[in-house]
Amino acid sequence: MNPTRILTIAGALLMASVIAAPASAFQVRGGARTSVNNGNWQNAHETNVATRQENRTTRESNRQNTVQQVSNNRTNAAENVSNNRTNAVNNYNDNHGGWYNDHPVATAAAVTGAVVATAAVVGSIVHSLPPSCSAMSVNGVTYQQCGSTWYQPQYAGTSVQYVVVNPPR
Repeated sequence: MNPTRILTIAGALLMASVIAAPASAFQVRGGARTSVNNGNWQNAHETNVATRQENRTTRESNRQNTVQQVSNNRTNAAENVSNNRTNAVNNYNDNHGGWYNDHPVATAAAVTGAVVATAAVVGSIVHSLPPSCSAMSVNGVTYQQCGSTWYQPQYAGTSVQYVVVNPPR
């Protein structure tokens, strides 16, 4: 066979294979496509980004709500403690009215009559003074003298109570 004829036949066969299957030759050589999955990848990516942002926003909102609830719970607890203390004091005062009521020894002494009406145990606390007391100022401190008993005022919240003290000098 003639070498020119061999080259012509080889060229014709090569040309026919390129024309007959251009797509498979394009894929074999690694040619690029213009889109992947007909644009579905881009849509899926955008959907994922939006979902992640929405989830972040929801978590942040939940955190803020939790912080607000904790703050409200603390406020309510503080108010409850304050109200309970006030109620306890009021209940105690209602149930133990009069003076000599905050000290068990003073109460026992007053009940048994072992102490003269104007005498009281030092350190006992009363909420009201007996009648006919006089205000006396000693060394810049004002006391209440009721007979032979001396009282020093002290505040318990917004109310005044009186502590029995030794006579000041």
